[in-house]
Amino acid sequence: MQKEKAKTVPIKEEDSGSYLSEKTIEKAVKPLISVVLATKGSKLVFLERCIKSLQRQTFQEFEIVLVYSIFPKGLSELFEECSILALKENSSTLGAARNLGVRHAKGELIVFIDDDAEAPENWLSRIYSTFQRYPSLFCLGGPNLTPSEESEKKPLSFVIGSFMESRMGHRISLDRSAVGKIAGCNVAYRKVVFDKIGYLNETLKSGEDWEFHIRLAENGYSLRFDPDILVWHHRQGLKHGFLGSSNLVPFFLSWKTLKYARYESFFASFYLTNLMFLLLLITLFISPLVFALFLSFLLLGHFIFTAVRTKMFNWRIVYYPLQILATLMQIMGFYFGLFKRLASKLYP
Repeated sequence: MQKEKAKTVPIKEEDSGSYLSEKTIEKAVKPLISVVLATKGSKLVFLERCIKSLQRQTFQEFEIVLVYSIFPKGLSELFEECSILALKENSSTLGAARNLGVRHAKGELIVFIDDDAEAPENWLSRIYSTFQRYPSLFCLGGPNLTPSEESEKKPLSFVIGSFMESRMGHRISLDRSAVGKIAGCNVAYRKVVFDKIGYLNETLKSGEDWEFHIRLAENGYSLRFDPDILVWHHRQGLKHGFLGSSNLVPFFLSWKTLKYARYESFFASFYLTNLMFLLLLITLFISPLVFALFLSFLLLGHFIFTAVRTKMFNWRIVYYPLQILATLMQIMGFYFGLFKRLASKLYP
């Protein structure tokens, strides 16, 4: 006899609407891991891939807590096939959405993944076994890599991905912490840590994961970056980089972040890049010749730095101008966000 299809049952909540599949109700045993997946509900193709990658996990003692702004009706049937608790969050920040997921999570471990990322089949099993191996560990993260097929077909995805991923390998690093390497699209925590130091900063539109990790480090909790615990992350292009950099303004204007840059090369390089850009603008008013020489020096230095860091010593070095463009978009995004922030302070 054919099994009756599970239905999605609405559960009333005071602050947010939620939906719970009958399969979730049947799976009443407390899960060991809660995967919190925050989405606006508009990236249906990516979201479907993400959920299906979670369904294929070899480790099965987990639940999915989906936090959405717009309910992705196009994936209703997929939700009914697996254990998903779906919660509505009206806030505009990712931190607020993830905090809601954490508060409703039942697992001992909380895992975050983005809706445009996919996890290998052994992702959760590696996470769980690592926490079992290190009882004092409270935060575990790994790289988010560009899928190989996207790197081959899209030069921009290759350039952005290769540069970001170059700081996530097994090589010796100048960093004295794992804070900057661990991103919110691939990170796991012991749930008890949220009770100890609080939740993610809900006022930040971006960088709330790094701010949380700095708090963890400051309070003496151990963080670990494992290159073998990876997810595949679909890069979203220049516009996404521009807006992301714009949203990072409050995070990088924080005195706490500036102080922590001495431990993290990624944070330090962000400040250094913006400083070089300001100096370049100043030379433009001093002398066109000085400006041209300084610009040439910066481009040559950036070219060598990119080639060495990404180990891009092959024909793909012709993509180098795209790296310059991506860096410029991030700089422009930061100053756009800075001027926007100043304007909101002056004209509230």
